[in-house]
Amino acid sequence: MKKTLHDLFLIMGQLRDFRRLFIASTLVIVMHQLALAGVGALSYWISSTVVANVNSQISWLFAGLFALALVHAFGYLLDAWWSHQLAYQVLASMRIDLYDVIERIAPKGLKGKRIADVTAASMNDMEQLEWFFAHTASVAIAAVISPTILVTILYLLIGSWALLTLVSIASLIAAPALLAGIQRCQGEEVRVGLAELKSLGLESIIGIRELHVLGQNEKHNNRVYGATTRVQNQKLRQAIRKSVESTISSITITAASIILLAVITSKVLNGDLEPTLLPVAVSLTAAITIPVSSFAGMLGIMGEVSACAARVTELMNTPDPIQTQGGEHLTLRSDKDRNLTYNDVCFTYEVKEVLSGINLTIKQGQTVAIVGQSGAGKTTMAYLAMRFYDPTAGELDFAGIPLTSLDPDEYRKHLALVPQDGHVFVGSFRSNLALAKWDATDEELWSAITAAGMTKLVEDLGGLDAPIGDRGTSLSGGEKQRLVLARAFLRQPELLILDEPLANIDPQLEQSINQASGQLRAGRTTIIITHRLPSIVSSDCVVIMKDGEVYKTGTHQELLSDQFYKELLANQIAC
Repeated sequence: MKKTLHDLFLIMGQLRDFRRLFIASTLVIVMHQLALAGVGALSYWISSTVVANVNSQISWLFAGLFALALVHAFGYLLDAWWSHQLAYQVLASMRIDLYDVIERIAPKGLKGKRIADVTAASMNDMEQLEWFFAHTASVAIAAVISPTILVTILYLLIGSWALLTLVSIASLIAAPALLAGIQRCQGEEVRVGLAELKSLGLESIIGIRELHVLGQNEKHNNRVYGATTRVQNQKLRQAIRKSVESTISSITITAASIILLAVITSKVLNGDLEPTLLPVAVSLTAAITIPVSSFAGMLGIMGEVSACAARVTELMNTPDPIQTQGGEHLTLRSDKDRNLTYNDVCFTYEVKEVLSGINLTIKQGQTVAIVGQSGAGKTTMAYLAMRFYDPTAGELDFAGIPLTSLDPDEYRKHLALVPQDGHVFVGSFRSNLALAKWDATDEELWSAITAAGMTKLVEDLGGLDAPIGDRGTSLSGGEKQRLVLARAFLRQPELLILDEPLANIDPQLEQSINQASGQLRAGRTTIIITHRLPSIVSSDCVVIMKDGEVYKTGTHQELLSDQFYKELLANQIAC
């Protein structure tokens, strides 16, 4: 119970910026709940007055009934409108904040997190919170205000026996509260199960080709079936628990109502209460529990909602893995050479030391090829330069300023990364290239396309606005890589990082792209992580990485005498 309330109170903080709408939404809920109770009470009063042949108040009672009916209808309309407007505004704000968090912490902060868990938190869990903001937070407050007013009115009619309705109210709240621990466990199981099911679904779609080729469709389908069955069983247990809660509440309410009916009837028989007020008192007794019943129905899913709130809160509170020292951002000066310097840099991932004592300077206009065996730390050096990570020890400088003193987003505006398997977004050639420069002209776009050697491809597919499918499904691996290269040409960066950019390019195209990339590299600080001989030969300097350390540096010709270097390039040199 404590954990559930803690997570819900944390998420309540999101209402801070929408307090006026929240207060207004709560007030109209109270208004239409009281009006509904008044409609029922006045209807019974009119009926009993007619039966008793007391006609003096009939016109006023009808006028009051009509007014309350209008108030109820108008209040119900505003409740449906404002409560959902509140929920959708809060969720929109939270989604933006959550996306900002994901953007801020990626990629290091997402290490160890499954894509399915992140997408579930940003989509499914967030959607589940709509119930809380639209149907629970305001309803919870109204469930206190409305019954308090109605119990007070009933107390004036029948005296202290009216307090017996508090037993009904307590029973409605007690059952879900007592089972809150079970609720929370069930809610967490359901959310984890749904995330697992989502993960399997994504794997099925993304890896369908491999599943077909390996003949594993049936086995994978069985995994999906197993996950589906588990979620169904978890939801069934939820439904059984909610039924138990409802049964306990119904029995208690029925017992309390029967006792109150007997008390009210005895008061009428003893002459302590006007007979015409008997139906009114009975109607108020029933109306008192309606607001609480609405809230209790929401309490039945609070375990799952709080589990969603916990997952969303955990992601939103993820600390920034890349922070600026002193909290003050410095600005790159235009009169400084764009040299990149590694000063005694070390990097440890979890418990494994990946880089140790790296000292290296890459000068503006210089192209440095980093080579080495798999796991030697080549890509980690590139990620440090991109400031996806910060060194465990030591420091990187760019243009004479420590990277930790630069705002990461501002710093990356001066960079371009061409990874081995660059991502292609849904859309067209134009929209994908515009990621590098939003205000690029068509002339600039075609210039970048030409430099990447894909002019004919774009023309054949229909031009800049031709659709290229989800994740570039209409393009081959080499064509997608050329599109990513074109982005780098369009960006015109000061620091260019190429991480195996030609791995998916055929040898004939590699030569033409090497020539074009040579023009791109001119005057820029460039890092190439590669095992391709043409890229190595065209570099000004080669850095050999071995076991996380700089083994040797020099030109290609200077390093040919080194046995380890020759082993790295043995097959290509033999050719």
